[in-house]
Amino acid sequence: MRKRERHKMAYSARRVIYRPKFVDHCILKIQVRTKSNLNVSEEKGLAYIQPCAAEVGKVMLESDITKLLRTTHREIIDFDILCDILNTYKIRFSEMQCSLTLGVGRVKWRGKTISIFKKGKTKIREALNREDAMKMLQDFLRLIWGSLICEVCGQPAIYCAAGMCDKCLEENAQRELVDLEELPTGVILFNALINLSKPLSLLSETFSNILDGLRGGKISGVRVKDFERMLNRVNLLALDFMVQTPNIEQASLGFIPLGITLNLKTVFRTVDDLIKEINKNSNLLMQVDAKIKNNILEIFRKIGNLYEFISQTASMKSDVQHDVKKVREILENIRRIREEEENTSSELNKRLFKLFEDADKIYLAGLRILNIFSVGGV
Repeated sequence: MRKRERHKMAYSARRVIYRPKFVDHCILKIQVRTKSNLNVSEEKGLAYIQPCAAEVGKVMLESDITKLLRTTHREIIDFDILCDILNTYKIRFSEMQCSLTLGVGRVKWRGKTISIFKKGKTKIREALNREDAMKMLQDFLRLIWGSLICEVCGQPAIYCAAGMCDKCLEENAQRELVDLEELPTGVILFNALINLSKPLSLLSETFSNILDGLRGGKISGVRVKDFERMLNRVNLLALDFMVQTPNIEQASLGFIPLGITLNLKTVFRTVDDLIKEINKNSNLLMQVDAKIKNNILEIFRKIGNLYEFISQTASMKSDVQHDVKKVREILENIRRIREEEENTSSELNKRLFKLFEDADKIYLAGLRILNIFSVGGV
């Protein structure tokens, strides 16, 4: 087979993904109810559209997101997440401000000024006409979707997408296969997913350094800025895809990379703490019983492989499943050893407890990522 043909096959294979399935009434299954042909004056979710006082010939729209989504939540927006989203997307804005204290976000986007308040009230100023204002509202709601509170679990949508709420993401459901080449904006989502390989490779490298530290070496500090820059790039592309994709059901696929990066942030914070802990207590950890030490080395070796496999193509799925099962067996063994030793009060046991807890967090985040990717059997 010629090189060009091999490349084409590999490239095409990676463009097929599975759509995660969420429970009914999850915020990720509620379609934002705005259409360009709505009779705004009769729509309960939209207060009104009127001439803009600041700009002659332009209009202003005011809306209430709680009514648009027909939710019973008193607060529909997680402002921490909202500010994170706006900060990630600020390269697309000409102006951006977001205040957690005041509960107000304001952006200048495509020549329009958009203000959003914690209770869900939204104002769009300087729109060209009624249709322009409605389109801007739709796009802005797509952008901030991840910050909207879910009625099922009470968490922001991005937590549902990441599998962190334990209620919305269905683990063993039949999932729809989606060919990104059939989507008008599929190349954007493809690039977001491909860019995940960079932070995953950095994590694999970090896990190798942790193994050296557990053997007695000094672990170099994690590359915080590099990791954050890589994840921000993925998130920016995912948000671009969600805003630019015409069909809202297709646009929701952008939550796949967004959910994965949220899990990777959790892993990174845990790994950062873990490295500091190992460097601080390197002499104490050298006193660990040989059997326990071998188990610790094995678990981090397997977790390193797990994150390496996550970054591979779908053809690696069976290997990932096999490795996950081994990781689970090792973790169960470590937990058993921990339970046997927990009644013995010592500084060493306190350090080991922290090590085990961090391993659990890293492992569980890996399982959530695999579930988002729709790798079964975990």
